[in-house]
Amino acid sequence: MGKPHRIAWAALDHAVITCADIEKSVAFYGGGLCMAINRLDDGRVEATFGRCKLNLQPNNRHYGPPKNAGRSWSANICLLVEHGLSHVESHLKEIGLRIEEGPVERVGAQGTILSLYLYDPDGNLIEISEYLSHAEKI
Repeated sequence: MGKPHRIAWAALDHAVITCADIEKSVAFYGGGLCMAINRLDDGRVEATFGRCKLNLQPNNRHYGPPKNAGRSWSANICLLVEHGLSHVESHLKEIGLRIEEGPVERVGAQGTILSLYLYDPDGNLIEISEYLSHAEKI
């Protein structure tokens, strides 16, 4: 077998979210969360933020490996902000998006984070977080 290999993880590159209504999802991620939107010719939409992206794909459409045909899934993802979670909270409230919980302290990949939780139009749990080293403790 030999020596086990280590994987040098760097950051989230992308996540795929299946969407019941692609236009509602574009409005949520592009309008509500202010991500850049790029529409692809095959019906998918890329929502980019910083060095990461979310691939939004219409429900009941096949993309990727053949074994994905007919499958759909939901997502639970954590999106990091450098600083300014209170600004994000104010923005979400101002545009009428419901915050389910937060701000609350949680444990992130690299330490303690301060998080807000909300759901996207497809019921995916979206956690928006900031490392406490960048925020004031609650």
